[in-house]
Formats: sequence, C-alpha cells, structure tokens
Amino acid sequence: MTSISSSILKRGVSFLALLLSVSTGPALAQETRTDEREQPVVGEAGSTLLDAITITARKRLELDLDVPVSTSVLPGENLPATTLDPGGDISRQSPNLNYADFARPSDRYGTLRGVGPLGSPLNSLDSTVGFAIDGVPTSAFGYGQPLFDIDRVEVLRGPQGTLFGRNALGGLINVVPREADGEREFRIDTQIGSDGFGQAEAVAGGWLIPDSVAGRGALFYQTFAGDVPNGIIGGEEGGVDLKAGRGSLRFTPDATLTIDVTGSYSSDDRNKVIWLLKEHPDFPVSGSDVRPVNDRDIAQGTVKVTKDFDTLSLTSVTSYQDIRIRSSDEFTDSYIFGRLLGVDPGFFIDPNDDVGSVREREKIFSQEFRLNSAEGSDWDWVAGVSYLRSDFNTYRVMNSSMWPTSNGTTDNDVNSQTFAVFGDVTVPLGNRFEISGGLRLAHDRQDFTGRFVSNGTPGIEPSFHQENSFSDTYLTGRAALSYAWTDGIKSYVSVARGYSSGGFERTAQNSAYGTPAEPFRPATGWTYEIGTKAQLTDAISLSGAVFYNDVTDGQLTGFDNATAQVFFANQDYRSYGFELQASAELGHGFELSAGVGYTRSRLEGQPTPNLPIPVEGNQVPHAPQWTANLGLGYRKAGEDIGLSGDFYANASYQYVGERYPDVQNSLRMDAYHIVNAKIGWENDRVSVNAFVNNLLDERPVYYATAYSPDVTAVIAGRGRVFGVGASLKW
Repeated sequence: MTSISSSILKRGVSFLALLLSVSTGPALAQETRTDEREQPVVGEAGSTLLDAITITARKRLELDLDVPVSTSVLPGENLPATTLDPGGDISRQSPNLNYADFARPSDRYGTLRGVGPLGSPLNSLDSTVGFAIDGVPTSAFGYGQPLFDIDRVEVLRGPQGTLFGRNALGGLINVVPREADGEREFRIDTQIGSDGFGQAEAVAGGWLIPDSVAGRGALFYQTFAGDVPNGIIGGEEGGVDLKAGRGSLRFTPDATLTIDVTGSYSSDDRNKVIWLLKEHPDFPVSGSDVRPVNDRDIAQGTVKVTKDFDTLSLTSVTSYQDIRIRSSDEFTDSYIFGRLLGVDPGFFIDPNDDVGSVREREKIFSQEFRLNSAEGSDWDWVAGVSYLRSDFNTYRVMNSSMWPTSNGTTDNDVNSQTFAVFGDVTVPLGNRFEISGGLRLAHDRQDFTGRFVSNGTPGIEPSFHQENSFSDTYLTGRAALSYAWTDGIKSYVSVARGYSSGGFERTAQNSAYGTPAEPFRPATGWTYEIGTKAQLTDAISLSGAVFYNDVTDGQLTGFDNATAQVFFANQDYRSYGFELQASAELGHGFELSAGVGYTRSRLEGQPTPNLPIPVEGNQVPHAPQWTANLGLGYRKAGEDIGLSGDFYANASYQYVGERYPDVQNSLRMDAYHIVNAKIGWENDRVSVNAFVNNLLDERPVYYATAYSPDVTAVIAGRGRVFGVGASLKW
C-alpha cells in the first residue's frame, strides 16, 4: 500500500471511531422511538427535509438505520431516466461497487468490495454478487435489467445468502419496482437526443375496484443508433433497441389477505462490438466485418400471497423466469490482428470466417414460503423454506481460422436445483443493545450433459459426449451486535459466512480434445464488518463501515494468450477497506450526496490447478482501490421570481480507479470519470428538461487483453449522449 493510500485509509477508520465517540454524550438522555423516525422529518419552517429510508434487506420492511449491513439505497427518482446501462448507473451511486460489461448480455456483472467472479461468470448461476427483482433472485444472465417505474434499488454489501439464497457471496442488488398500491398516477415521459437516442415511458396506476383491486402498468422503449464507427463495413455499432413492460395487480379481499400478481417482459437488442484496438489513431473504431448481435429477452411472472394472523404473517412467493440470449460475433477484428501480424487489415475481411453464434436459454422456477413476526413484536424474526430450479442450455457454432480447436458445434445442458431452510431473528438485549443473526442450510445439485461435434478440423475429436454431476450441502449465516447511541445513531459489529456454488463451466472448452468437464469447487468466504449509521440532524445523514473479506476457492476463469486457451481454476483472495456515505439538505434549495470507497485486495497463493505464471500478491481483477461519487441538486420555486412551477438542476460525478482485467495483472486499465447533468422546469402536470450523460466523453475500459506490447484489445463504454425531454401527468 502506498503511503498516501495508507494515510487515507487510516483517516477513514478514524472518522468511524470519531463518529462513535462524539455520539456517546447524549446517548443516556435519549430513548429509541422507531414510530417517530418512520415519519418524514420536517424543518422549523415547515419544509420537508430528509425522509426516513426503508429497506427490505432482511425480508421485512424496516428502517435502513436499523439494519446492521452496509447499504446504499437509491430512490427511483435518483436513477437517470436516460440510462442505457442500468448496471453502470447503479454503481455510479454505490461506493465499492464496480460494474463490468463484457458486451454480451450473458457477461455483465458487478463486484462488491473486491468480491466477484475472477474473470467472467462460469455459468448462469455463477453470480458472486446476487441480483434480485423485488426480492426474487435471478441468474447472472438477468443482471442489469432495465430500470423503469422503479421505487428504489437496494445495494447490500457483504454475504446475503442467509435470506436471499445461493451466490450472494459478495453482496446483493435488489431492484424494487413501484407496486400496485392504489395510488392514482398517469404519466408519459419522452426523451430525444444525440446519436439517435430516444426514449418513451408510459405509466398508469390506481384502483380498479375501490379498496379491493388495484392495478399498475408501465411500458418502456429505448433506442440508440450507436457511437462506434465501423471502418470495414460502415455504419455505427453500439446501438440499442429496448422494449419492456410490466403489469401488476393487487387483490385485497380483506384486511388480512394481500395477493400481488406481476408479469414483466423485456427485449434488449444490442449490436455492441466486443473488441476494439486501443492503439488505433481514431479510437474507438471497429474493424469487424460482420455486424455484432447481442440480444436478451426476459419474461417473468411472480405471485406473492401474504396472510396476516394475530401473531405472525405467512408469505408465499412463486416465480418463473424465461431468459433467452442470442449472440453473434467475429473473433478477428481486422485492426487488432492486422497490427498484431503486421499485415493489411483487409487480410482478415471475410464475413464467413472467424465468426461464432450462440443461443442460450434458461428457465428458472422458484418457490419460497416464509413466516414473519407480526409488527410490534418484541422479537423480529423470519423463517422459511425455498426451492429453486434452473434448466440451462447453450448452443454454440464456432468457425475460426485463428483458433481452429474451437471449431464445431457445442450443445450443453446445465440443470440445477437448490433446496434450503432459513431463519433470521433480531432480539433486543436492553441497555440499547440488540443482537441479530440467521442461518441457512441448503443443498445444491447440478447435472451436466455436454455434446460436441467437430466441423472437420484436423487434430480434434470428431464428436464427444459427456455427462457429470455435482452436489453439495452447506451452511451459511450471519451474526451482528448493534448499539443505539441515540435515536438517530446506531453502530454495529458483524460477521457473515458466504457461499458461491460450485458446478460446471457452461461451454466445456476442452470437449474438442475429448477431455471431460470437471466441476469447479464452490467458493466460501467470511466477512467481518464494523459500521455506523447516523441521522446527525434533521438535514444530515452519514454512514460508514470498515470490512475484511477472506475468500477461499474463488472461481477463476481467464484467457492465456500464449496458448489461446481458456482456463478455469480456484483461487484464494483477501480484501479489506471502507466506505463512507453522506447526504445533506444544505438549505436554500441545495441538496448534496457523496460517497467514497476504498478496497485493498490481494490474491493468496497459487490457483488450483496451478498456472505457469505466479499470481500471489496480485490485485483481484475488476477491484479498483478507489471509487467515489458526488451528487449536487438545486431546486428553486418559480413563485420566488414571479413564475409558476419549480426550476431544478442536478449533476453527478463518479470516479473509478485503476484496476486489472485478470489475475495475472497483465495490464492496468485506466481510471475514469463520469459526469452527468440535467436542468429543467416542472409543475404539477408538465415537466421539460435538458440532459447530458458522460459530459466529459470518457470511454471507460471494462475489460482489456494485451496480445503484444503495442496491441491491446479493449471493451469500452459509451461516449457522451445529450438531449431534451418532456413529461406529462394527469
């Protein structure tokens, strides 16, 4: 660690210690009154200040202040309506959350505090950081779904498998849509901007039968022509064509029974090129001789039934998801391989060579039954059972002159089941202390069937069939001790054990050699955390946490340029650091939010099986040491200047530090800065605005590989997008 980094880390820890010490004075003169904190905070002049934040991190609605977990809770209105990369926009407001986009819809994921896939996900269930929609987990292929008509996004750091199930070793992102609660709302939003950007959203909600049946529906459309020119076949790449919708009904036959039925569908079609030559004088420019295809369709239906009794409530959540992915890419970008081999880029122009197409489908069924303590109980508890089944298929056709051993057709099935029982309880100990903890006992089984047929390339197996299975029974859990210094300040110390399932890599890369696929081992980890959450005044809230992660058998995938082979292994690693977050109403219409995260990570020992390149002591891939975010908003009542309505402006800034793409730390990806801004006017019915996303026109690099010292292939983000928008309510 550099002296500067060490100094800043010490200051962050010192801040937490100071926050604990300065708050002990009034502690004895205060009593915790949750019912008072649940109401919006009102200033002396009658203006609403910071609202209380609620969260469902423990499968029950409670104040974020009371949850002994480091969290970032993002209100729906804080997520930009013009987002083209939902996963990236969540990370822009969440310290220590890093977003990685491998261009394909099956290869988007996040890392939290340095914990995540060591490469790319090995199969659909290899989601070390979980992703859920309204508490229902989805697979790695469902990560980064469109954010429309959203109530809030909850980012939960540290292992969350106790209540949310398998593969939340590093944490969980829970997207909570707006519910059908009877509130009347009719709204249409439109946006239009540069590079063919366009967006429309329509929302309708209210009572269908007063006090008995409520409904809510939302439609969403987004288009973008692309902003990466193709120097070989012309046109632009990086385009988006997204269509999505969600409908929900809530039945309340009586005061004790609630039935929520929700259905959603999204079709996300993109033509983002995977690899770009970083050294090209006109970067970014694509040298592909085929137009890439990266499409994902997701259909989901959920039925949630809640029955309240005198002393408890019973909840059933039934969900079905159908995820379909289609990809078509070229392996040999003309600019990359022309420079690498010292030949004219035209040598690689052949749309029928060096291409691959992939069709993948996953069907997920999940069922959960749980019991919750009644509101106002002395002990808050939840207990339940859950079942998940995933049926996954990948069908790949490859034709490559550069890597002929991959040529052929692969048709693989990965079928998985998980059974689990779980419980979590919070018990007041008196004297302002509170203890909480939970356990989850689960059993996984995964069955693999692989089929490979060569296209006739010499030296590889004409065909190969294999079957294998993997199973494991495991226990995860957490424990926390909390102390309420005052009504608005609470500190905690916690320990949690996380788990990421083992299983089979979905492509079975060595089938061409007749080598059976072996299951990769599950990853386990311990996380230790000390944190404080504070509502210091009616207008200022702070939170901070320090953490240490100890992960055994992290699941590793990578690419060896020397052999042109993909490899899989298990690797131990550690990480430690802190995050600090603050929000404040500054007065005179100004509002501020800020966050900073520090993560120091290290690979321990050599992976199993061993690699010829030593990696011990290297930094964990996609784990920047520093992340930071800053947001500033301003609102001015029009009546103050003799006009109607309100004027508003906001700007946000994100910093992501340097990071490495692989365990070899073969090259360093540059830090990047993202600035977004918006200005507008609105009244009760109409809103107009102007916006710019990525004001500095940065091209963040999400992944990179060095073929030689002067040939670097990168996956890069989108450039600047600006435009105008309007909204109508009635």
